[in-house]
Amino acid sequence: MKFLKYITLAAIAFVGIACQEDAKMQAKPIEEVAAPVLNAHSDILINENNLSSEVTFSWSEVDYGYPASVAYGLFATYGDATVQLAESYTTSYTLTKEALNNTLVSEKGLSLPEESESEISMYVTANIGTGEAYLLTSAPITLKVTTVPSSSAPWVRRPLYIAGNFQGWAPDARGPVLWETSEWSDVYEGLVYLGAAEGTGNFIADDGLCHFKFCPNDNWTGNLGGDPENFTTEGDPAHITAEEGLYWVKVTLNPEHTTGSVKLTPVDCISVIGGAVGGWDTVNDLKMELAGVPAAGDADFDNKYYTAMRNQVWTAVMPGCAGGEFKYRLNQAWDTNWGGDLNHLTPGGDNIVTDLSGNVRFNINFHGDIDALAADDTNPSPISGSVELAE
Repeated sequence: MKFLKYITLAAIAFVGIACQEDAKMQAKPIEEVAAPVLNAHSDILINENNLSSEVTFSWSEVDYGYPASVAYGLFATYGDATVQLAESYTTSYTLTKEALNNTLVSEKGLSLPEESESEISMYVTANIGTGEAYLLTSAPITLKVTTVPSSSAPWVRRPLYIAGNFQGWAPDARGPVLWETSEWSDVYEGLVYLGAAEGTGNFIADDGLCHFKFCPNDNWTGNLGGDPENFTTEGDPAHITAEEGLYWVKVTLNPEHTTGSVKLTPVDCISVIGGAVGGWDTVNDLKMELAGVPAAGDADFDNKYYTAMRNQVWTAVMPGCAGGEFKYRLNQAWDTNWGGDLNHLTPGGDNIVTDLSGNVRFNINFHGDIDALAADDTNPSPISGSVELAE
């Protein structure tokens, strides 16, 4: 019993010491911590001759009651827009006038008018965690900034080509193609049927699989292959392989486009749904097929097969169509669907309307007009649809 008593006393003593140590490491109650103070800054004049000049913003140190690593965020606001200019673990941040200007005039920034003087507000935040329990925000300061046109090149949605046995090992054919998802994201996605090329001169009988590589250019320069989870441009990369089938393909590349990974998600079908094809219930889904795939024995089988795989256009005919609303979707579900403008279909877009009746063909094209998209910095969706009378 004495032994248990000593253990109990020791445990109590240990807990007491631990609590004392924890108390030393706990932050002050947030209401006792003074918020940072962003120091006033003079107005900033930016012109073509001082773009390399530096601007420094500074603020007071925040004391949370123990030597924590404090993350400070520097923000600018204009109208309803707010942009974070920096994150720092010190009490100042320096950037060039060019970098500041490009952020402030960017649509992703504050959209300040170029070659004009605008009054903006700035503030700084402090935090010692990922939540908001210890988040503190300074009072804002105001200053005037005179801008110049941005020196940053506008982002234009970039293509990533797939070259393989199923499309004739021809990157210069520029198809199939995946499209970058958002501004400089280096993430490329799209719906692709990966064929095994059976019946063509490029069928690989040893495994009967689709063999392919990814090409940032419409040639073999910088082609990527090898391990799907960590492919590379090094040497002569090995083929990536997949069972024949329809996939949602998602490729993530590093900024230099020298390494990356791919996720292939099998897709059961793509279909048209809506009043134009009989109703919005799943039983009415009009399943589509890849357009242009030749029948076995066709005299021009190889060329037609490769062309169908490059184009990735899906089609279906609705007999006795009476017109009405419709949308396109994957897997007879609403998780992934497209609507809106047929020229540039958008995920989750509005219902589309057709007044055509009779035998009506519905198409959806995942390829896109590469040259037109490359010249359009408004970056519309590359996916398009069409509706026409069928023969």
